[in-house]
Amino acid sequence: MKLFLLGAGKPAHGDKPSALKLISTSTTVLDWKIHSFESIVSLEDIYFLGGYHIDEVIQSYPKLNFSVIPEWKNKNILETFFSAPFSNSNTVISYSDTIFRKSIIQEMLSMEADVIFGIDSFWKKRYTSRELEDINNAETILVNGQKVEFTGLIYFSKKVIEKISRLNASDIGTSLIDLIKFLEKNDFSIKTLDVKGEWAEFNSPDDISKFILGTKAETLARLEPLVKKSHIGKQVSFCFTNWIDDSNAVIKQILETFKNKNLVVRSSSKSEDNWDSSNAGKFESILNVDILNQNEVVSAINTVIASYGKTNTGDDQVLVQEFIKNVSMSGVIFTCGLETGSPYYRINFDDVTQSTESVTAGTHGDLRTIIVSKLDTSDLDKLAPELMPVLEAVKELELLLGFDKLDIEFAIDNNGLVHIFQVRPISVSHSEYDLNIKMIEASITNAKSCFVAQQKLSPFLYGSSTILANMPDWNPAEIIGIRPKPLAFSLYRQIITNDIWAQQRAEFGYCDIRPYPLIVALAGQPYVDTRASFNSFIPIDISSNLKSKLANTYIDILRNNPQLHDKIEFDVAYTIWTPNFINNARNRFSSYNFQEDELAELEISLKSITNKALIRLHTDISSIHHLEERRNKVLLSDLSSLDQAFILLDDCRKFGTLAFSHAARAGFVATTFLNSLVNNNLLTEDRKHEFSMSFNTVAGDFEEAKYLYSIGDISLEELTYMYGHLRPGTYELKAQAYWEDPQQYLIPENVKKPKEIKRFVLTKTEKMNLKKILDELSSNLSPEEFLTYFKEAIQARESVKFEFTKNLSKALDLIIKAGLEVGIKRSKLSYLEYSDLEQLKLNILSLKDIKKNIKRRKKIFKITQSIELPSLIKDTSEFHCFERSSSEPNFVTIKTVESPIYLFNTDDKIDMSGKIVMIPQADPGYDWLFSHSIAGLITQYGGANSHMAIRAAEIGLPSAIGVGQKLYEKISLMKRIELNCSSKIIREIT
Repeated sequence: MKLFLLGAGKPAHGDKPSALKLISTSTTVLDWKIHSFESIVSLEDIYFLGGYHIDEVIQSYPKLNFSVIPEWKNKNILETFFSAPFSNSNTVISYSDTIFRKSIIQEMLSMEADVIFGIDSFWKKRYTSRELEDINNAETILVNGQKVEFTGLIYFSKKVIEKISRLNASDIGTSLIDLIKFLEKNDFSIKTLDVKGEWAEFNSPDDISKFILGTKAETLARLEPLVKKSHIGKQVSFCFTNWIDDSNAVIKQILETFKNKNLVVRSSSKSEDNWDSSNAGKFESILNVDILNQNEVVSAINTVIASYGKTNTGDDQVLVQEFIKNVSMSGVIFTCGLETGSPYYRINFDDVTQSTESVTAGTHGDLRTIIVSKLDTSDLDKLAPELMPVLEAVKELELLLGFDKLDIEFAIDNNGLVHIFQVRPISVSHSEYDLNIKMIEASITNAKSCFVAQQKLSPFLYGSSTILANMPDWNPAEIIGIRPKPLAFSLYRQIITNDIWAQQRAEFGYCDIRPYPLIVALAGQPYVDTRASFNSFIPIDISSNLKSKLANTYIDILRNNPQLHDKIEFDVAYTIWTPNFINNARNRFSSYNFQEDELAELEISLKSITNKALIRLHTDISSIHHLEERRNKVLLSDLSSLDQAFILLDDCRKFGTLAFSHAARAGFVATTFLNSLVNNNLLTEDRKHEFSMSFNTVAGDFEEAKYLYSIGDISLEELTYMYGHLRPGTYELKAQAYWEDPQQYLIPENVKKPKEIKRFVLTKTEKMNLKKILDELSSNLSPEEFLTYFKEAIQARESVKFEFTKNLSKALDLIIKAGLEVGIKRSKLSYLEYSDLEQLKLNILSLKDIKKNIKRRKKIFKITQSIELPSLIKDTSEFHCFERSSSEPNFVTIKTVESPIYLFNTDDKIDMSGKIVMIPQADPGYDWLFSHSIAGLITQYGGANSHMAIRAAEIGLPSAIGVGQKLYEKISLMKRIELNCSSKIIREIT
């Protein structure tokens, strides 16, 4: 017996040959293919007829025979087959991107005919969730007057092969169906084998999931006798028609099966567990049903059946199992990344409430989420050893199914037994992400090596180790996102975090740590080197011993309090002097053996920095005034678009971001001082608010300008000229500038007249309080001048940023223009880096090189998107296993949406279409929202595996699930936001 696999053509999706596409992390289509046929043919009798990337297939399967099809791009499937090395033997042929059950192969060989070919009379059921176009493109044939799908599986006897070997494909046609018809005309006996859905095409994830898994009840029934590392309870399952025909018989079977055990009655709908729409949680499940109360049992069953509504086909099932009591933990585990199909276990669990559905319903706020890399799961034993039995149980399920994109509900009872309640396919297509596991592994290995290298002692930095995090100091996670495109990342480094940030700190009176950069890249994700950051906040004029002690103390405080990673300037490091400094420092450093003279030395130095800060603002930001004049000269010049962009970016760094760094530091001094005044009861919170309302910042000016436009005092052109450079993502070239869509960003809706600004006047007591502080600082400022500094510093932080981003935004416009001039689309330009622009300008790189770099980085960025890393990294083990912070939202999809916020209120009757809707919990009861064309979803509670997370992923709705109370309240006060799920950003758009 010979087996010929036809795999010459290019797949419809991705870059891998279809035969090498992954069904699971370690199983390819070709693995399954070989396994299916192993009972009838040995490896030495399998021939792969290939063309597209055939070298990759040969490298992966050296023991197979290969026929390389010359000029495969120009050959049809029949010509490919006729290129096979025929011999005098029975032969089976099959497309390389299909898989069959062993039983189908064995049944085919038990039949007697010259030609036997596989058809599928269930083909339309296999396409229930597919587009009409896909149905029309299906390869169909009429058999006995019925249209069926041709599977590409054919058996030929020796006699037929002898005939074929003497023919030319051009004499017959272009398809295998043409060949079958030809052989029928030549009096060969022909039979069909109806596979009845027992096969799958790899270009349809829906088929793969149905091929491997059935309904909830069917899957559990298949697995129940096989599992050894978990327990799947006995079940009674029945169809709706069974219940209607003889409910008494069903009740009798339930009573006999479960005796005196309480029950859980679950849905198991045919439409519940498919690829494109799992309908997770859509149908009812009734817990803790009293088996001794027959009315209660009947009511539970009827409730579940009723929840099917119009979708009930009669085949939909109800699943009854024993209700598990004494639960110590319950949860859901995804066996791949929900967004990209990446190789991670995502475990969302509740070890507090003893509920078996708190995770799926999203009703509990204290859920834990642990991410475990499939490349190394050993560190889970250190982080959460109680989950190791669950992991082993899940690995067994993956092995039994040969499939690893699963959504599994589990519980652990007080005896440590793992119970499996549900196994379903993850209902998200990952066809866009043709992940290369070796590249992912190499990227993580490289990131670990970088982290280890960062730990080495430096001759010019204090501190014996470092921590890497994505929120401290210049907050890259907030500004460019955790997975920024290469151009945005490189621009942020170039104009701020490579050296400008350190230059500003040195000029301000802190240690000069240049040439150390602030941010490093781990697997393409930005991380702040906190040792560099802490060093840059240590005053230059204190002793070396104190510098070393401070650096190590700051790092240790952060290590022991990782939740402070976005608050290091407030709760970890001391960067300025504020009232009551000594007492605060004694308390913060109580475990670190600081002497009084050391605290006094630090206080003197911080007072000096703070005192100088109050009088240096105008000098520090004076360079910003050069920007506009120079920008206009550049834009009026005859230079090329690229040259103009290059000068604007260089000016931005020289005259803009250094000034902005100073303004941002001054703004921090002002807001920290104001908060300190309130904390020390020297100013009330209400008076602080009054002060903040006594002057405008850029945001207030913008609101006023929009109002003036609404009443006709300024034109749209004037409004656009003033604010059109703004972008939702300041560094992201792909983000639209406001001038590109003024209707969306600039034209106001229901703008009210801005409130009149009231002058803020200090009371006598407030003046006295401020005077005491100024005296303690040895400052010559008056209380009024002190207050003026606060105002000007807060304004400067916004106005200087507003000004430097004009250069940045215009440079991005010019890069887009330059790209169009040479035929590079805007979407591709995001994969450039600043160094490309520099080397292109210097004629070091050619346009061809640039295009190669874009293509290469696009592939690398897919790896970046698929790698999960924690917000803060203290140890190498966290590259493979970490617990996600409870305050970190679970982002769904990798899409970005900018829309108004709507805080859901059941009493409101408003149009929610196009809005990002906020709801308190990820509960199935909110499913109806999806039919209202909402733009996005934010929930206060709910985990990565909650119902709404699954549903949002299925329909591709950008969502942030479980943002926590603090962030939820903050977002609810915003009017319009950018929800960027890829970069994990939620920010207000003004």
